[in-house]
Amino acid sequence: LCLLARHRHRRRHRRQCRPHRHPPPVGECISDMMYPEFAQAVGSGLSWLCYRNVTFSGSGMSLTVLIGAMTGDVVNVTFDGCTWRDGAVLLLLGNAYAAVESLNIVVTGNTFIDALLSPEGGFPPHTNITISGNHFTVTRLVPRPGLDLRRSSCVAMNGLAISNDSAVVLSGNVFQTVTASSSAIHIVVSALRVSWQSVFAVVGNTFHMDGGDSTLMHLEGSMHSSSLSVLNNSAVVIRGNLVSRPVRYFMYFLSALRVESRSAVVFHSNDMQGSSIVFYLSHSFNIYYHSWLQLSGNLCREFPSEAFLFINPTVNLRGSTMSVSGNQFLSSTGTLTVLRIPKSSSDLTNGAIVAACNTVNGEEGTKYSIPSVYNATIMNCSGPCILAASCFPAYTTTASSDGCACTCAEGGHGDACLPVAVPEPPSTDGADLCVRDVRVDVEVNVSFGTSVVCYVGVTFAADVVVEMNSMSGSVRNVTLANCTFVGRASLYVVGWRSDPPAGERADVLISGLESRSGGGVLVANRFPPGSRVAVVDSVLIAEKRVTYRGAYDLGDASACLVVHNVNLTGSVLTISRTHVAAVFRGAVGVLFVGGVALSSRGALYVDGLLVQTALGLCVSVEGGVAASGGSVVAFVDSDFLLCKHAVSVRGAVSVSGSAVALVRNGFSSTGDYAVAFYSTVSLADGSMLLVKGNVHDGVSREMLYAAGAVTAAGSTLSFVRNRALLPRMLSLSLSLSAGAHLRVACNDAGGRVLSTAEEYAAAGFGGAGRIDVTGCDACDRDTYCYAPGTASASMTNGVCVCACGSGGYGEACVPVGAPVLPPAVGTASSVFVREGVTVRSVFVVPAGASEVTLRHVVLDGVSPVLYVPWMAREGVRIVVQNVSLLNGAVLYVMGGGALRGAVAVGSDEGGPVELSVCDVESLNGALVLTGTFPAGSVLTVTDSLLVAARSTPLVYLPSSQSSPYAPVLVLSGLRLVRSVLVVSGVALVTVMTGGRTVVVDGAVLELVGGGVALDAAVFGGEYALYASARVVASGGAVLRVSGSQVYAAHGLVFYSGVEANASAVAVNDNAGALTDGALLVLRGSASFVSGSWLSVRGNSISGRLFSVPSYPRRAELVQSTLTLHGNAGSGPVMMDGTVALGGAGRRFVVGCLTLNGQALQPMDYRSAGIIGEFRPVACGVCDADVSCFAAARRAMSVSCRCRCAEGGYGRDCLPVYLPHVDGCNRTPALPPLSHTATLTETRSLTPTWTPTPCLSTEHYSSTQHGPTEKLQVTETVALLPTRTPTASVSGTLWWGDVACPTLAVTTTAAGGSLMQNDIRGGGSAVPTWLVVALPPPFRWARDPQLGTHLSFVPVSTAQPSGFGGPWGAMLSNATWVRNATNPSTVLELAVPVHRGYFIVADETIVIRCDAAAVSGGCKGVLLGSFTTRSNTLPAAASALSAITGVVAGATAVAVVVTGGLGSILEMQALGVFARMSCASAQERASTVALPYFLSVFAALDPLWMVVGNALLAAVFGCVHCGVTAAFQRWRGVDAASAWAAMRFPSLTYVVAHAMHLGIFFGSVFALALPGARVQHRVIGVVGVLYGAAFFAGVCYFIARHVGASFTRYWQFSRKPLHERLLYPVGYWHPAAQQRMYGAMLTNMRGSYVYWCVFQLSVLCVVGLIAAVHPPVGGCHVQYFCMAAVLLAGAGVVAFTSMMRSSFLTVMHTASFVLLAALSLVSAANHLAPSDGGARAYVAIVLLLTTVLLAIAVYGVVVWYAEDRHWQELREPHRGGLEALLRDDEKSDEEIQKPHDRTSSYASGTTVASSYQPPAPPLQPMAGDTRSDALSLFDRVSGASCSINYATLDRLRCST
Repeated sequence: LCLLARHRHRRRHRRQCRPHRHPPPVGECISDMMYPEFAQAVGSGLSWLCYRNVTFSGSGMSLTVLIGAMTGDVVNVTFDGCTWRDGAVLLLLGNAYAAVESLNIVVTGNTFIDALLSPEGGFPPHTNITISGNHFTVTRLVPRPGLDLRRSSCVAMNGLAISNDSAVVLSGNVFQTVTASSSAIHIVVSALRVSWQSVFAVVGNTFHMDGGDSTLMHLEGSMHSSSLSVLNNSAVVIRGNLVSRPVRYFMYFLSALRVESRSAVVFHSNDMQGSSIVFYLSHSFNIYYHSWLQLSGNLCREFPSEAFLFINPTVNLRGSTMSVSGNQFLSSTGTLTVLRIPKSSSDLTNGAIVAACNTVNGEEGTKYSIPSVYNATIMNCSGPCILAASCFPAYTTTASSDGCACTCAEGGHGDACLPVAVPEPPSTDGADLCVRDVRVDVEVNVSFGTSVVCYVGVTFAADVVVEMNSMSGSVRNVTLANCTFVGRASLYVVGWRSDPPAGERADVLISGLESRSGGGVLVANRFPPGSRVAVVDSVLIAEKRVTYRGAYDLGDASACLVVHNVNLTGSVLTISRTHVAAVFRGAVGVLFVGGVALSSRGALYVDGLLVQTALGLCVSVEGGVAASGGSVVAFVDSDFLLCKHAVSVRGAVSVSGSAVALVRNGFSSTGDYAVAFYSTVSLADGSMLLVKGNVHDGVSREMLYAAGAVTAAGSTLSFVRNRALLPRMLSLSLSLSAGAHLRVACNDAGGRVLSTAEEYAAAGFGGAGRIDVTGCDACDRDTYCYAPGTASASMTNGVCVCACGSGGYGEACVPVGAPVLPPAVGTASSVFVREGVTVRSVFVVPAGASEVTLRHVVLDGVSPVLYVPWMAREGVRIVVQNVSLLNGAVLYVMGGGALRGAVAVGSDEGGPVELSVCDVESLNGALVLTGTFPAGSVLTVTDSLLVAARSTPLVYLPSSQSSPYAPVLVLSGLRLVRSVLVVSGVALVTVMTGGRTVVVDGAVLELVGGGVALDAAVFGGEYALYASARVVASGGAVLRVSGSQVYAAHGLVFYSGVEANASAVAVNDNAGALTDGALLVLRGSASFVSGSWLSVRGNSISGRLFSVPSYPRRAELVQSTLTLHGNAGSGPVMMDGTVALGGAGRRFVVGCLTLNGQALQPMDYRSAGIIGEFRPVACGVCDADVSCFAAARRAMSVSCRCRCAEGGYGRDCLPVYLPHVDGCNRTPALPPLSHTATLTETRSLTPTWTPTPCLSTEHYSSTQHGPTEKLQVTETVALLPTRTPTASVSGTLWWGDVACPTLAVTTTAAGGSLMQNDIRGGGSAVPTWLVVALPPPFRWARDPQLGTHLSFVPVSTAQPSGFGGPWGAMLSNATWVRNATNPSTVLELAVPVHRGYFIVADETIVIRCDAAAVSGGCKGVLLGSFTTRSNTLPAAASALSAITGVVAGATAVAVVVTGGLGSILEMQALGVFARMSCASAQERASTVALPYFLSVFAALDPLWMVVGNALLAAVFGCVHCGVTAAFQRWRGVDAASAWAAMRFPSLTYVVAHAMHLGIFFGSVFALALPGARVQHRVIGVVGVLYGAAFFAGVCYFIARHVGASFTRYWQFSRKPLHERLLYPVGYWHPAAQQRMYGAMLTNMRGSYVYWCVFQLSVLCVVGLIAAVHPPVGGCHVQYFCMAAVLLAGAGVVAFTSMMRSSFLTVMHTASFVLLAALSLVSAANHLAPSDGGARAYVAIVLLLTTVLLAIAVYGVVVWYAEDRHWQELREPHRGGLEALLRDDEKSDEEIQKPHDRTSSYASGTTVASSYQPPAPPLQPMAGDTRSDALSLFDRVSGASCSINYATLDRLRCST
């Protein structure tokens, strides 16, 4: 349908623009249309052709009128009121043989702008061509196909020939050219031929030839013919034309001129400026057969530099006459050559040359250069009248003697008796001398020979230089009105370089000039007395340096308006009603170079000047100011915005008998002193400095400063009714001489009206004794008026009015009055619109604008300022819609200053401001609202995205420190008086460290009966809102943040405090997450008084909720209410700080709070940080203090809603009506009973505006999440529905500087995670959706093939039956669709179902998205991931995890009970399996606790496993040693007993043995890490070396000290003491001897020591293999290697029958075999995952845990049995201990030898001791083993001591 509609539209458009195939009937015209741009020939077969008000444009437009093809008796061709422009050509193609009786061609009232009129060829008899009343403007060469034009021309004729009573008349036309060497009328190639009683006339035309070196009529012709042929009673008449500019030639004939057979050429009564030659013939001139050439009655205002008539080389006369008479020449010196003929002619037959009465300045004194052969007649003005001088002799009978009047013969016409009738020329007395409505691309130099320069509506692309000194005339007028300078073009108005001659003056008016591209205006040098130079109603803007030419080079300085070395002696320079904006670094608005010199009643008036800079100098005088002789320097009613200085003067100021006035100026946001004099200031001889009614809101410096001394002698300094924000107004050193006065009246400094001399002295006015103070209600003449010109002064309507005497002018009666200026140029539109454009240069809203619209605009790197005080007084409406802020662009909306307010220029009041900012998108830009807005203003910011990724300079906020924090919304010094600001539905995000998203800075945010609301917004950044300014709300004001989402480190931080008086601060119904700080933070002074309300209600925040100042400061509530109700937060406390209540009626209402998901009871409030005298209110209780603002509440309804009194609005009865904003629409009306009724006067937008679909407020509610949305605080903000992107944004790649965000990926599966069963089908008919969402403010592009930008990349090993199989291909080919609810931000994909999908390990898949998929793009790519969980046999995995945990616990208990390792090593082996990189999720889930048996640090970095296990072993050994030593000293026993009692070092060995596998595995794992750092490598190498040395050390130690052989008990019991202590089989205590077996080596049988560490060594080799990271797909190889090692180990254990019993040998062999089988099953699962493999894994783990549990139980049972029946079990045939002790002597001797040694293992201390063997053999008592043992112990120890034997245990080593 859209295509069809477009097609129909195009067809309709073509029908409208296509030329008529059938011409209109006779008498009708083709009219009022735009002619299509193509070449067309018309006229064939027609007798009538008419075009009226038709526009022809374009270089391809060529309309050819075919005269030869037209038919009819009378043929009429008319072009009336048409416009030809931009290269269009009108070709009148003649044909002398056309079949017509009469031809009439009329071209009248047409406008040719860079277009060409071209009559060509011969025309039939009786042709009349009238070209009249047309306006020709040429700024370039307009080509014409088929004609070689080499110079720009208005009319180009080629071979034009008329005959037989025909006429070509050009009358009343205006010809303008601005290019050099141009022509008005150009005869090209073929000659102009006029014959047989025909006439060619150029009469009454006006020529403006501005290009220089121009020719009015340029007649070329060919080398073999003439330029002009006038034959057979015909005439060429050039008469009554006005030439306003000097030209080179008036008429130039390149070839010969032929005038024959009673024909005439007349050049008469033309008014010309200067020229080189007026009438120039470059070839011979033939005048034959009673013909006539007349040049008479012409006025040349400047001498022709060479000659008036120059015929080169000769003139041939045959019975003909040439007359040069009655011409006047003015304003020149020297001698004029009127006629010059260089050579003689041989063709002279009865010819005559007559020269009569040619005068110079009214006197005769001309020169003629004529060879004598011509016998010329030269007569003076007193001589008789010569007929040939005035009349055509061939048609004249007589001439009167008094006036040379002609009496014509038959056939003579007119006053000169010409052969044909010539129309009278129209008058040129009121001729328009202005160049209008053209574009000039070449430089224009106006100098010699003209007295009038006028340009209206002209666009200049090159410099315009007006040299006043070179112009002519006593009064030299220069006017430029409504002109535009582009392309760095500048205007130079240059006065006289020396003293001007007496009697001359200049009137220069520059009005409505506009320069926005880096050009400027320069006024230079001297102007004579009586001159007036005015720059009014102009706009001068410079974004970058303005470069002026040559002699005016300013060095490093640059300005929009430059006044260069101007001397105003009796003349006036006025700068009025002009905007100047210079926004480049170091810019100056208006620059006076060389100072200003005024004398003899000269004046400089700066009136109504509006200057804005980027904290540069607004008006700078580089030099001094010298005013004398009744002169005036005045700055009146001007505004200076964002200047360093408004007015600065570098040189000395000297005023003598003159006045300097600064009256009613506004100095807004100045960075330094408003007015600065950097040298001395002196006033003398009755001078006056009047500073009156100025306003200065600067906060850094005083209003007026003088670096040098200010001296006054007989003069007055008067300061009247000025206002300054600072308490000091002046900074100067004042010296008053005799007769000098410092007069002051009614000044306001620092908010206080100064009334005493002492107060003025404190404000910087000097000593109090010299100050004359006048009260505000008094009218003192000498204070308010310039005394010499004032008769009296009186108070009228509260204003002191000066009545001027003689010589006094203006309101202060100064010596020179302000000139009367023309009214404002045009009627400037009150509507300012920028629409559908990209703005890269600063624009200025014109003064008085009442409506400003920026719509569909891109602000690219510019910072426009919408300054409300410069707009309409009755009110302003500003619409900013669909605007993009790019590359650091900042939009400033500035109200008035703190003192002046938002007012119109020169006024103290202003109407309301309606600001609507909607659909704005910003990247690295900002929106700034600052200043004071008048009552009734409504400011709204809605449906916008403001994002900053880097800081944006806030150049127009010089006092702001917020720029480095990249704010996107700045409220700086904002003051709302009964006005509101509503920010609704806006995403505000700052993406940088320390960013402050919304900033409130300046001195204060002041709300006086007004309100600020931040509703339904999204905040993101370090600080959501940071207020460095003090917030003051009074008079029923409101500050509200509601319904918003806050995702930041800190929430709403009011750093300088909040002061509320009868006002409300509400933070309600917000949601989000804070990583630091609180949602609402009050610092500084937090004060709520007089019925104020602080409401923190209904917020749900992940983080702290509320923070108030802590001691010694606090939040003070005096007769006010604090509500803390219905909130949910997290963290240790809900609130911190102190709340102090004071006065009657103060309330602190608390209730319905939730902290960390737990509802708080009143008893819990204190622990939650809520400290103070509060009143609890439970959830669901209807309480007015919870819901309503008390001052505006009438009652509570039955449904617990607030019923508002008059002046209360909304559900909370707030005292200010805050309009509801739904997208781009504002609620149309106010509710009744409003004391802010002015807010209802909101006007609708223009009828042509169709709002863009926008977000409503409800979309931002924290509860409005679609079924596919997920709130992910840890990763990004909540998914946010966004509006439909607008055209200006979608086509602008302006997000490219922001890093691409992380995609939020969720699923609709149960629990939010995608499980293996979901893909396999799971029995559910509802498809599972994969959801990908962009965080705000990003949006998906409009690309219909959006899915092509998304791809899936596995990051885990691609499993053949998982993503690496068919399902992966299905997923990659699935189609992405947009979410129905949030199509701009959410994409969805239906997860394909595949029954064969099976994964052993979790699969993590990354979704990769190209930046092109995001609207506007971003930097990098977008990544998101999701994981498919392997939930194979989930119940079995959970059960298996529990079983392995229980068995591991049982094993640990067995270790503690028996003192041996038991099966702990096999458990650690399972932990290795679970910890290795190839382990599947099922394996990890089945043995989740076992890695912690390997190391308690298993969940951390492998370095922790190594270092942690080593530290545990070392610390345990040290502590064990220390405890043993302490026990020895405490109990008083020998070392051996202490060691036996403390099981030292056996327990240390057990611990070291248990820690070793973790150390070794962690070391290899650390070395094998892909990203291993230096510390990993160093500690890994040390750990591996320790792991290898451990085995060798144990084996060596045993072999060295024990002998490494197992012997029978009775033999082993006789080993030396240190050997029995290190590897005991019995103890020195009988109870310990019962536990004789099961020691370090006796779990294994045989005689090889390495068997003690064999199992550990095998498992270390397995751990070595497991710790290595295999290549992708190589896990099965790893498992096969592990299985091989384990099977080999099992074989060794079984073959050697290594364990001490057959049961243990079988069990340990089985455990190795099962571990090997587990490795093989895992390898198979990696090669071909299947359910069977998973089940096999579970079965093997169950078998293995059964074996390990059997080993543990067996160990405990054996330990218990041996503990009870040790002697019977171990020595049944030897009779117990007695037989053992009665061994043969040989054995005794063998044992005795080591007893003689010194042993470190049985010393008197823990570490070293000397062992003394017992002297007699033991003699135990049968049946009393305790006594026997004691006797033995006593003899061994050599002392009687006591020991607690109840808890002694065995020392063990168990592998």
